[in-house]
Amino acid sequence: MKRLWMSLAVLSLLVYQKPSIVMYFLIALLGVVSIISLYRKFGRSRKESLLAVFCHVLLDAITLFCILMRYLNFVSDVESLRLPNYMTLLLKPHPDVSYETVQIKNDTINIIMYRPKVIRNNGVIIYAHGGGWVMFTARMFHSAVSWIAHECQMVVISVDYRRPPEHTFPQPLLDVYHTVLWTQLNAAKLGVDPEKVILMGDSSGGNLAAGATNLHRDYLQQGKHAFPPIRAQVLIYPVLQAYSYLSPSYVDKDLTTLRKFVSYYVAGDLSLTEMAGDPGAVVGVPAYWSSVVEPSSEVESHESVPSLKVSRSLEDKGPDNLTNAYCFPLLETDTRGLPPTYMLALSRDAIRDDAAHYAAWLCAGGVEVEWLEESHATHGFMFLYGTDECALGHLRKIVEFVWTELGHDDRDEED
Repeated sequence: MKRLWMSLAVLSLLVYQKPSIVMYFLIALLGVVSIISLYRKFGRSRKESLLAVFCHVLLDAITLFCILMRYLNFVSDVESLRLPNYMTLLLKPHPDVSYETVQIKNDTINIIMYRPKVIRNNGVIIYAHGGGWVMFTARMFHSAVSWIAHECQMVVISVDYRRPPEHTFPQPLLDVYHTVLWTQLNAAKLGVDPEKVILMGDSSGGNLAAGATNLHRDYLQQGKHAFPPIRAQVLIYPVLQAYSYLSPSYVDKDLTTLRKFVSYYVAGDLSLTEMAGDPGAVVGVPAYWSSVVEPSSEVESHESVPSLKVSRSLEDKGPDNLTNAYCFPLLETDTRGLPPTYMLALSRDAIRDDAAHYAAWLCAGGVEVEWLEESHATHGFMFLYGTDECALGHLRKIVEFVWTELGHDDRDEED
């Protein structure tokens, strides 16, 4: 029911800002579409609760609304992508978790620090949110991240990284990386252990978490910092590459939005929408592997791209970033020093095969990987945990992974 009111609030705010007969017509149209879609989806899946299905449909309706707003030129393309952020006005954290917004690195990076009432672990999770790099703010994940803090019984820091197109690669990545360094530097004051840092992210945030983990590892090996290595990383259906969309999971998928997000991230505009994912348009990239890969120690996924020229420069611009290993971690070639990894992929997701290849490559390099694949969910489902038992189950598995990697579990002890 909370999500129903949040969605209605979004529509009400938009009507208040852009009142017109067309706007009211669009809302009525979305209502009809929602009812039809609700009936069809509920008829196909008796296993889902009516409320869960309705929430999925309502999110679809809001997406359609944003598309129509853009089509009618009420808002710019980027503004239409960011319209759902109105929902942050009604999002509340877990009642047993306090939070504060802190500005770090000379007030250039905003972070939200979540601290549960009961803390039984001095580790810390640094969370990078999803949303195609462009769309959402950290506040959109207020409820879910505070729930993670409560269940893990530890401090969680959510990075409100600067977003493209205003801030392109490497700025979002560096915001996450500098948050890690700030946390380790101020660990005593924060009451956390600098040796127990876990990087976590979903979708584009999973991209940033993986990239920041690799960057932290490299700079440690190069002597550019002396902080402890990252303890573990949790990658939730991460975006890992954009140089070839030819693997089986990409087939018959509409990749328009994905290409748009990639172009905004690497170029700050839509100039690379056609080049993204096209191996013929990127110099040095051969045809992508064509078989479905499962994460196992026998697979050496990088054998398929022997001529690929990988960059690790943070000075690359535009199309050069499509083959930058920090921008797209699937291009990484060195597993040494990388931490244990929890990888969740979705069978129906276009980016599923990339997650499998990354997990396979990590396994082949001796990195501990916990691989989970969900076949009955769509991209972004994790944060419907309030109405979706499948999402709640996966979040609980992530909590167990966090506690296992930190070495002990005393959650059942008395306060």
